[in-house]
Amino acid sequence: MTHAWTLEISLDGGPPERVALTRPRTVVGRHPACDIAIQDNNVSRQHAAVIIEGDTARVEDLGSRNGTLLNGTAIKGTVLLTHGDRIGIAKHVLRFVSSQGSDHGATSLLEDTEGVAGFLGVDAESEIVNEIDPAAAEANAQSDPHAARKLRALMEFSRLVGDAMAFEDLLPRLTDALCEIFPDAERAFVLLIDPESKRLVLRAKRIRGRAEPGPVRLSRSLLERVVASRRAILSADAGADSRFNVHESIIQSKIQSVLCVPVQREDGDVLGVLYLDSREIRAGFTAQDLEVLAGLAGQISRSLALALVHDEEIAHAKHLRDLEHARAVQQALLPREAPVIPGYEVFHHYEAARQVGGDLFSYVPLRGGRMAAVLADVSGKGVSAALVMAALQGEVRFGLASEPDVATALTRINDGFCRSGWDGRFATALVCLIDPARHHATVGNAGHHPLLVRAADGTVKEVADALGDLPLGYIPGHEYSSCEIEIQPGDTLVFTTDGITEALDNQGGLYGLERLAAVLAGPGESAEAIGHRLLADVARHTAGQVQSDDMCLMCIRRLPTAAGGGTGNGS
Repeated sequence: MTHAWTLEISLDGGPPERVALTRPRTVVGRHPACDIAIQDNNVSRQHAAVIIEGDTARVEDLGSRNGTLLNGTAIKGTVLLTHGDRIGIAKHVLRFVSSQGSDHGATSLLEDTEGVAGFLGVDAESEIVNEIDPAAAEANAQSDPHAARKLRALMEFSRLVGDAMAFEDLLPRLTDALCEIFPDAERAFVLLIDPESKRLVLRAKRIRGRAEPGPVRLSRSLLERVVASRRAILSADAGADSRFNVHESIIQSKIQSVLCVPVQREDGDVLGVLYLDSREIRAGFTAQDLEVLAGLAGQISRSLALALVHDEEIAHAKHLRDLEHARAVQQALLPREAPVIPGYEVFHHYEAARQVGGDLFSYVPLRGGRMAAVLADVSGKGVSAALVMAALQGEVRFGLASEPDVATALTRINDGFCRSGWDGRFATALVCLIDPARHHATVGNAGHHPLLVRAADGTVKEVADALGDLPLGYIPGHEYSSCEIEIQPGDTLVFTTDGITEALDNQGGLYGLERLAAVLAGPGESAEAIGHRLLADVARHTAGQVQSDDMCLMCIRRLPTAAGGGTGNGS
């Protein structure tokens, strides 16, 4: 039989569109040449591909920066696709649809992971043995005829679960407790809904005696009904129960009785399902068993919720420690002290918006006593931007050390940046090569703010704004240009990133280059005084607003007289 495959594409949560998979290889990515183009910077140029080979279809991640998910799980290499699978690319979902699969507008709820298999089959006209509301079962625990047994079960559960706080410690104790409280249960399972794929995933199990060969078999139809109805179900002699058609999953397992209970959060959303069954019990589980398990579901839900919160707090603390280590590493990569340039004084300031940032400033000493001052701003923030910044720093040092011409060095730096594979990233950069012997500077600008020069009389002019060059990482092979300036006594070269010029006040107004130039026009007794005055004015502008971007400032001032060695200051 000929297969017909399609992808249902929901971009950014929008209505799905269907694309027929008629080629042996369908590429999805940000580049316009892709078969399915998604304009999103979080999507790589060539992100993933769906490969058709005979009667099979597979999805392959093409080394994307943010990875490809299949039903909420990151994939490596190629993975087989089945009807209803969801391919996650950034925030977009591509649902794989096969003509061989049943399509009733919704996919199966059960995730076939960790050896779980199940089969659909529901006879809506049939009745089940018993069905109750777990919330009512817990609320009536003190007044119903089974109160004593429910209390004993709750105490036993508390004893067996004990002080388990971590989620992975709690889950096996939970299945052990269920088997102790229900000694007739031959198998106990805990299935939880994955927050990404919204499917049930087997998280814990306990099987008494010899396990059946092959994958674990559960009644998928029973699980789906419990989640949809939020009601606890007892199915005695499930293999013959007309509520569930006689399917292979039931027949091969020869299940005699099943208890299936939803576990719900405080807001009513289903967290997962408890599933107990037995092949050996003759009379089957009873309605009282269902009442007891349903009464326990609330306490189990609270225990799971507490374990999740505990694990989140542990993960958050680890994340903070990792960020602190990353901050220390980044600080080690940045200059600790301002350099000594004969006849000049230097001030710099760096402040990341988060623990780590994507701004780069560097001083590269070159032959002949020359010094290159570099300021760059990597797109994005946080750890990913810091990683790109660290790689760019190496490219900058190598490019400037190996190429005496600033424009050619920028071209080489750009080529190296493009080769590094930082897909979707770019960086603006300002390079100023200072020759203190001649008081001469060569300036190159890769899409950055202009270099500002404050003269001794307070006038401010922009330099290298008209070069019109692209940011680094846009086009490999792009040829950059440069310009030359003379540095007069008392001149101050001012480099800033957009964390300063785009700092926001409480009305959303930008600080801007015009205000920056006006502040620079004030007194200019030293590079440090100019820098601190500018930073204080930015602080007044933001008036306590949360810093939205990394801030970096460099001030290099030629001393008014030729006498006196250079001094360096940094903060």
